[in-house]
Amino acid sequence: MKNQPPAKLLPLEAARLLQQAAQTPIPGHDPLARVKAIDKATERVKRQFPQFFKE
Repeated sequence: MKNQPPAKLLPLEAARLLQQAAQTPIPGHDPLARVKAIDKATERVKRQFPQFFKE
């Protein structure tokens, strides 16, 4: 999959963190590796940029 330019709703740093997490490989021993990486990145973005999330 080709890298797409980040959406402009979130700050560039937040978008890059989420895009990077979405590219996490899915190894055979941990089929949820990508989901875990996306969850971790989402929590980090929520902490750094809480103004972009509803309570």
